[in-house]
Amino acid sequence: MVSFLRYMMAGFCLVVFQVSQAQEVPWNAPSVSLVSASLIINCKPQVDEKTLTEGDYIGVFHDSGRCYGLARWKDTTNFRITVYGADGVTDGFNIGDKISIKLWLRSENCILEHISQISSENPLIFTNIASNRLNLLNFERASVSYQRDAYCLNEGIPVIPENNYPVEDLTFLAGTGLELDASSGVIDLIKSLPGVYTVSLNSSICLASKSLSLTLHDYPRLESIPDTFICGDKLTLSTPVQNQQILWSTGAVTPQVELTETALVWYRVTNIQGCSNSDTFDVKKMAIASMTYTTEKADCYEKGRISISDQQIDYGKPPYGYRLINQLDNSELVDLAHITEGIYVIEVINANGCVLRYQQKIIVEKDCLNDKPVFSPNEDGLDDRYFVNLVGKLEVFDRNGQLRRRLKGPCYFDGKDEIGNPLPMGAYMVVSEKRETVVITIIR
Repeated sequence: MVSFLRYMMAGFCLVVFQVSQAQEVPWNAPSVSLVSASLIINCKPQVDEKTLTEGDYIGVFHDSGRCYGLARWKDTTNFRITVYGADGVTDGFNIGDKISIKLWLRSENCILEHISQISSENPLIFTNIASNRLNLLNFERASVSYQRDAYCLNEGIPVIPENNYPVEDLTFLAGTGLELDASSGVIDLIKSLPGVYTVSLNSSICLASKSLSLTLHDYPRLESIPDTFICGDKLTLSTPVQNQQILWSTGAVTPQVELTETALVWYRVTNIQGCSNSDTFDVKKMAIASMTYTTEKADCYEKGRISISDQQIDYGKPPYGYRLINQLDNSELVDLAHITEGIYVIEVINANGCVLRYQQKIIVEKDCLNDKPVFSPNEDGLDDRYFVNLVGKLEVFDRNGQLRRRLKGPCYFDGKDEIGNPLPMGAYMVVSEKRETVVITIIR
């Protein structure tokens, strides 16, 4: 059978050699030998379901890559290609060798070799003249594409092209701004600029398309929020988001968010192109963990004093300032060394402006004339009222036992009766609902 195959291949050798040289086929001419046979094609070869144009060339190749048969396509029944075998002197096909087939499309000057019906799992084996017959011969162009036609610059992964079969000599070219590897087509998004790009493809293989359109979108540029602190009950944060969507880890979708608890907080901003960017920051809560202080009562001539000896402030930043809030009249004092008698809470002002309130009440009482309370409500700015440190409903009686005033303690007594008239000089007894008493003398 081998001898018969070699015999059949001899007659067509010179003709094919001359035609291939004249038409400048992009393959080396087949090696001429005395052994030849026909590969019969009983169909009309197609490329992407379109028939060949007369004048295109079909080549038959050994799996080593050498061409052993070549013919110009003609739309005829039982189209034959003469292929050459090994004759002991010239290399060629041996029975059992795998063969591959390529097309040269003259009008496009490109080559096709991918056959949809013949694959490595089901190869065409050159056996003998009777079985060297093709009934199906459909070729596919090389299809090159990226997974999507638009990307965000901060996706962080290389954009890799996809092919329906390998193309060794494929090259890529694009304009300035697109960081593109010319040999692999891989795009580095981080190094690229936003824009609409055309990627040109070049190959000797016939391509389904010679260019690709690709859009790169910019992502939201965020100003990083540093680790921050909650002062008091809540912290309000805002981001300058315009025409963009925002989502906080709290579930809020507004540019402004209120935070009340310590947490690792994130937020994500998405622009109209669908590109997102996010940031994460720590929220900690400032608080007065402990405070040690002493109080000195006010006497007849000096005001009271609060001295702070020690304090522990979580996430605080010294130096600290202090402010006293009077719980009876809501007045404020900043001089801890000159304090009018009353009930106070102390606020610590952090160096970054955070105000922390120490909730424990601080009581400053008056101690004058050996615990004989006396004051002079004559509107001269000195001792015009007296701090009564009794709790609950209070009643004020004169020395005759007549009820002159009702109060709710603790409070300040201004020396006036129920309708606001000044009470006469003298001693008055203040009695609480728990029957606690204090005797106060009014002088004018």
